[in-house]
Parts: sequence; C-alpha cells; structure tokens
Amino acid sequence: MEPDEKAKDDATLRDHSQEDGAAEVTEPDHEERDISERDAADPRHVDIGVNQASETSDDVDMEVSIIGSRPAIVKLDAEVDQSGEIDQDAEIASETGEPSGRDIDVAADQRPEVDQRIEVDVEVSEDDGIIIVEIDAEVEDDVEVESDLDVDVDDDDEDSLDAEINQETETDGNVDVDVEVRDDLDAEVDVDIAALIKTALLGAVDVAENDGAADIDVDLYEKAAVDGDVGIIVDLSDIDA
Repeated sequence: MEPDEKAKDDATLRDHSQEDGAAEVTEPDHEERDISERDAADPRHVDIGVNQASETSDDVDMEVSIIGSRPAIVKLDAEVDQSGEIDQDAEIASETGEPSGRDIDVAADQRPEVDQRIEVDVEVSEDDGIIIVEIDAEVEDDVEVESDLDVDVDDDDEDSLDAEINQETETDGNVDVDVEVRDDLDAEVDVDIAALIKTALLGAVDVAENDGAADIDVDLYEKAAVDGDVGIIVDLSDIDA
C-alpha cells in the first residue's frame, strides 16, 4: 500500500495484520527513538519531532509424547534457528531564510518481513522387539523490521505539506510434515502444528502552526511477530506386546 497525503495538516495511516493460527506471541524485542530539531535562527522557527518504535517477537515451543507400554527408544533431533533484526534510519534537513512560506516534505518507508519454515519427519519401526521412534524437527524463523524516514523543510512562496508513507509487509510460511510407520506396526502418529505470523504498521504525520512557528511531529510504529508450536504424539498402545 502507498498512501499519499498532500496539503493536509493531519495524515493518519492504517493498521495491517495477518494471522494464521491461534498462538500468542511473547518476548518482544523493542527499539524506540525520539529525534527533535529546532531552527532558532528563524523567527518562524520549525520544530521537528520524530518517534520511531519498532518491535519484533519470536517464540517456538516443541513437545513430544509417547503412549504405550512396549519398550521403545526415541531418537529426537530438533533444531531451532531464530534470527531477528531492526533497522531504523532518519534524516532531517531544515533550511529556512526569509519568513515567507515553507515547503514541508515527509517521506517514510515501513517494511516488516517475516519468514517461517517448519519441517517435521517421524518414523516408527521395530528392531528385535523394540520400537524405534525417530523424530527430526526443524524450525527456522527470520524476523526483520526496516523503518526509514526523510523530513525536508525549505523556503517557498507559500506553505505546503507533502506527506507520503509507504507501507509494505512481506510474510512467508511453510509447513512440511512427513510420517512413516514401518514393519506393519499398528502405531498412530499425530503431528499438531500451530503457526502464527503477524505484522502491524502505524504511521502518522501532524503539522501545527502557532504564531508563525511550525511544529512537525512524525510517529512511526512497526511490529513483526512469529510463533510456532509443534506437538508430536506417538501412540503405541495398539501394538501387540
């Protein structure tokens, strides 16, 4: 989405979210920055305030249960790879001279990205009367947030405001489950995966005039979250002892 707000004193953009599953995201990483700049040399000074708040969250839970009385050996190979990054950048330029008018340009880009891949392989076999359960589970999460802002104030014949906030989200989720029961065993395998990917974006630009002075406030907020719950139940109770 590319909302474009021109010649408005207030520009408020929308919230986007995408969900898949019902898990709750916990343990966020948070980064917030406040920037302000004042041009006191100009009687019609410009006061610029910027607030950038970015947040990422990544949570993975894995549980394995074996049901039955037969002797069994469980071989579990679990790998969880989590990576997260927050990148914030802000540039502010103010050049005012004669107190005529001001040309105010605000440009922002907000880009949260979430990639999640879950792979589960389960194999049940028998070796000399002993049940062998082999589980290979891999979860890979990549969560990134980019927030870029440019504010430019120049002299002009009249006051004008050009505010543009580009908001883009990129999410990708992939789940692959493979179950194999060998040696004609009467075993049941249940693999339950609950995956949640969520992104949120908020952007607002506010300009206020007071006795020739201009107050410009820009607020940006981005959140990218991913949650994965993997539950594996192997029921061996129907296998003859």
